[in-house]
Amino acid sequence: MAIKNPLDLPEIRELLATFLTSDDLARCVRVSKGWHSLFLPYLWSTLDILPRHRKRLPSLEAMQRYKDHVRHLTYLYQEKAPDGYQSLQFPALSTLHIHILKAKNLAIEMAGNYSSLTHLELNALNIIKWIPPAGLSNLTSLNLTRIAVDLQDKDTRWNFLSKLETLELYQSSISTLSESMMGSCRIRYMRLEAVVGLTPTEQLKWIEHCTYLKRLTWNYTCNLSGLIEGIAQLAAANTWPDLEEFHTSSFMATDRQASLIINGMRRVLGFTINFNQPFDLVKTALRPHFPWLKRLIATRSCGTNSGFAIELLKSCPKLEDLRVGPIQVRDMLDDDTPWACESSLRYLGGGFNVDEGIEEAGQRVLLERLSRFHNLELLSLVCEPPRSKTLDLRLESGLNQLATLTRLQAINVRHTGQEMTMNEVEWIIKHWKNLRRFIGALHYNDDKSREMIARLREAGISTERWR
Repeated sequence: MAIKNPLDLPEIRELLATFLTSDDLARCVRVSKGWHSLFLPYLWSTLDILPRHRKRLPSLEAMQRYKDHVRHLTYLYQEKAPDGYQSLQFPALSTLHIHILKAKNLAIEMAGNYSSLTHLELNALNIIKWIPPAGLSNLTSLNLTRIAVDLQDKDTRWNFLSKLETLELYQSSISTLSESMMGSCRIRYMRLEAVVGLTPTEQLKWIEHCTYLKRLTWNYTCNLSGLIEGIAQLAAANTWPDLEEFHTSSFMATDRQASLIINGMRRVLGFTINFNQPFDLVKTALRPHFPWLKRLIATRSCGTNSGFAIELLKSCPKLEDLRVGPIQVRDMLDDDTPWACESSLRYLGGGFNVDEGIEEAGQRVLLERLSRFHNLELLSLVCEPPRSKTLDLRLESGLNQLATLTRLQAINVRHTGQEMTMNEVEWIIKHWKNLRRFIGALHYNDDKSREMIARLREAGISTERWR
């Protein structure tokens, strides 16, 4: 039978629904009976139960009637859950986000009511205890913030580790894992941030057993430089044959150690680490990965970054996040080679230094280059050393060239000695409509800066004063 209406095709409806807001979907279901049946499942697929939205919440009767359509639920608990909410059950629920303020027991119990869950996120304001329920047999993704995991019955409570593909722990604690638990891990995406309960050595042993890893982010509450050699040797031994991203700021690596990690990765999509020396070996190891490199953050390194940063901009067509610097603007003069990442770059940090004697030419070249990043969301002009000459964000110096950065959400100008006026502030408000954060002093004069900060905040732009 011929299809008369494209909306009769499920794949067309699903495609359209992904571009519609909840308000749009609510309008669609009121168009006709046909549209009601077509778009109702998408309207109810995501449900947020938040105190600030209480006046807009559907009635309990409506939630019960359409509970079978709910797939993604976000719930924020305060002192007490609203009457009747604790009895709600959504049999097809696959994603559950619970933000816990004070109603600890009810929130924790709710997480164990859904055997259909594939993604669970528990986010607590203060550390609370959680005993993993035995019913989470289909869980593939777990995200815990300030949760103390209590493994009372280790063999059954933690058995879902064998199915987890994504594990993220932030400021959480976990008791000792047995060899059998570690050996059963199939985790592909792991993030351990300030995790306690397991020592750094025990955490490294756990990471070693996760041989299916594709992305690893590991940061501890203290410097872990003593373990970096172990990680480098494990990577060189091909412990993680599928590893594509490695991110840490808790290590101070040598050039050799960092290059060993890179050479042990199948391909490098993302790499973050601190260096305490020039990284010539890292440069050589990274170059074969330029075609697919998306993120590189190399901090605290010793000033050989500028030329390599420009090489990255020229050679990495998929680069989204680059924080290697500072970039010396003199290295950009007399070279108009297009940068390969002009359409992909979203975050650019590390700062720019303009040498004495080339201020005018450097300003012109830097503005023209930055204006090409139409998708840029974060720009950092932070100088090293502080108050070195950098981009001058005044209209008389060419600020209007950056009107193309319409997606910019945050800019960092600390330590750059800006001398902006209210004219620049009004320009920013008018042209950078997505800007939400301004970091740094707008002017060295506190009184002038204070007035401009008030105007930015009035326009909905948060500010952080750094000189």
